[in-house]
Amino acid sequence: MATRLHIGAKELRGELAAYAKRFDLLEVRGLDVHDLQMGPTAATLRRWRRTVPPHFEFAVVAGPNLAKLRPGDALDAELEAMRAAATVLESRMLVVSTPPDVTPSKLWRDRLAAVVDRLRSDVVTVVWEPSGLWEQDDAAAFGNKLGVTVAVDPARSEIPPGPIAYGRLRAFGVARAFSTTALERVANKIGDRRDAYVIMETAGALKEAKTLRGLVRNANAGKRGGLGRLIRPRGGSLRVGDDEQEE
Repeated sequence: MATRLHIGAKELRGELAAYAKRFDLLEVRGLDVHDLQMGPTAATLRRWRRTVPPHFEFAVVAGPNLAKLRPGDALDAELEAMRAAATVLESRMLVVSTPPDVTPSKLWRDRLAAVVDRLRSDVVTVVWEPSGLWEQDDAAAFGNKLGVTVAVDPARSEIPPGPIAYGRLRAFGVARAFSTTALERVANKIGDRRDAYVIMETAGALKEAKTLRGLVRNANAGKRGGLGRLIRPRGGSLRVGDDEQEE
């Protein structure tokens, strides 16, 4: 089966319905324990799900307290909010982006394993996005042990083996865009997988997403399945807010 490619970008601009005409992936952020009482109701989340077509994917990103992995009421509240949002949004991806102070020590490995165990289910994939002192090979090996998908920047790192890839393409310094050659390398790293999720964090996300889709489609030429329709990105992560903010 050909790789199913899902592309999103860094910031949501405009209405979700318009966004969904250009994207097939959106990271939902903002599940902060301090904002839970003002967060979206289940009705709002259901409306978001109805607004987009069936193939559209939501990736729910852990709140800041959950990402820090420190046990306590704040972590528990954000974990439950994350799971509830994923259920209503029919999300298959739960993303935990740990900060640099979550190091490769045994303490943090044990805490990450405990959080993953609480998030794990038959209907979702847990994505871990490490930062700081983690070496790529060490993170990939530990992620494999936990049974999670390890997110990387595929322009700078190899994508760990597995049926699912999750990548975040970042622009650094003077390199504000990715050339066709650079995106071809990304497509080659994605290779033949069941699904690949890519967040484009560049100003030229529209053009680059078109190019990457074409490259992955060509790499999968002749295979059954294939990619979805072309989605033109204009933005990225959706900040969770109240009903009035989202109307």
